[in-house]
Formats: sequence, C-alpha cells, structure tokens
Amino acid sequence: MPDGVFARHLPPSAGLPRVLALEPQTAAELGDLAEVTLASADAQPAAVRYDAIAGRAAPDGLATMVQQLRPGGRLILAHAGQAEALLGALREAGLIHCLVEPAGETTLYRGERPPEGSPLERVQAAAGPADEPGPASRGALALTGADGLKTPYVFLLVAQSPNKPAWKLAPDEPVTWRAVTLLPSGPGEPVLLAFSSLLKAVAFMQKAVLAGALGSVNKVGKFPAQAARGWPLPLALNPSFEAVSGLEPGPAIELDPRAAV
Repeated sequence: MPDGVFARHLPPSAGLPRVLALEPQTAAELGDLAEVTLASADAQPAAVRYDAIAGRAAPDGLATMVQQLRPGGRLILAHAGQAEALLGALREAGLIHCLVEPAGETTLYRGERPPEGSPLERVQAAAGPADEPGPASRGALALTGADGLKTPYVFLLVAQSPNKPAWKLAPDEPVTWRAVTLLPSGPGEPVLLAFSSLLKAVAFMQKAVLAGALGSVNKVGKFPAQAARGWPLPLALNPSFEAVSGLEPGPAIELDPRAAV
C-alpha cells in the first residue's frame, strides 16, 4: 500500500485531529500529523470520540467503529475487497460522503458519520416513529384497507418511466407509474408500501438509499385516500425500514398517474 494514503484523507481540523490507528504501521504514518491512539484488542471502549479511525480493516466491524467516531468524524480504511461491496458496506453503516479508490494492492474506503442535526436526522425526527399496527397483520406487516385510512392522502413509492421531470415530458408522451409492493413473511398476496405523509415516505427512503435498497424508486406519488379503494392490494402503512428490510419486494403494481394529486 503506498505511503501517506491515510494521511491524505485525514479530516480538516483546527488542531491535531484525534485518530484511532488500527495497527502500528498506520500509527507511525500519522504520528506527526495527529494525536494518535493505537487500538488494542484488550482495551476497553474509550469515552473519547475520535475525529478519525484509520487502518486496515474488513467491513464487518464498521458498526462498532462508527460508534467510536464523533459526529462528522471519518473512517479511513483499507481492505482487499471489491470496491462495490466496500461502498455498499459504508452506506449500510449509515455513513455519508463515501469514497472508494484503489490503493496499490488494496482498496481504500472512506466515509463520515452524519453530523448532529444533519438533514437525515432532521427528517427522521420530523417524521416521528412508525404508526401503531393497523387492524390486520400479515407476517411482519401491519395492514390497512382503504376504509381504515385516517388521513386524506396516501403516499406511495413509485418508479416512473420515463424518468423525467414534468417539464421535460412532451404533452402526448406516455408515462407509467409502478408502485412498490412487499411480500409478507407468511403466506398471502403482496401488499402496497404506503405512507400517511410525505415526511414519513422521505424518511423511509433515506434509510433505503443508505442500505442500497429500492433503487428503482424515483418518485413519491401523492394520492387521495379514496383512490386506494380502487387498488387491488391492501396497504402496509408507515412501516419502519428496519421492520421490512428483510422482506422480498413483490411485483410492482401499475397505477394511473392521473389519479395522483
């Protein structure tokens, strides 16, 4: 691995950054550039939150390392893995500003812990917790029929084709909307993934994007609640991403975009 790779990726700091080095070679590289603490398998987790953690490490330990970073702190790691897999691991751990680049015979992968009050945290706080289970359930999903909706609108995660903003669409250009469905953990038909507010839908999608899920979604469709009476499937209303991330996607359901608000 080329010399100075970790040093080039240290975060900006008014003084010397506090860095947890994962092995002696990295500690030696950063010794004059940071306040370095050498990691030890026998050491208890410290109360300090580091500006950076640097060294050679597989991605299976990312969750623990993230907790040792201050908000806005940076992981600067190297591993002989596939770039796409390393990038996915960073995103799954909830990191932002992710970067992956070749570094000799290994790959450097870097990401930052979201700062306090970041857009991700603000949207999730504003959206509030997932709703209480509805009147029926199927597997891990709480289901709601159209008659059980207590909101004037319902929001669906949609893949629009063609993926163009409205102002780029020709007046007679056909547009299709296909809404996301989920397969329950038990027997039964698919259910529509739905939300009672735009904030709840966006908060769900932020976590899905970080986890590399639902990549086909490019729009949140807003429908009057009465439109749900014409849909062929029940609704999984306001689930948390964690509750449904292990479920398989079902076949997308085509809906008429003209019925949306």
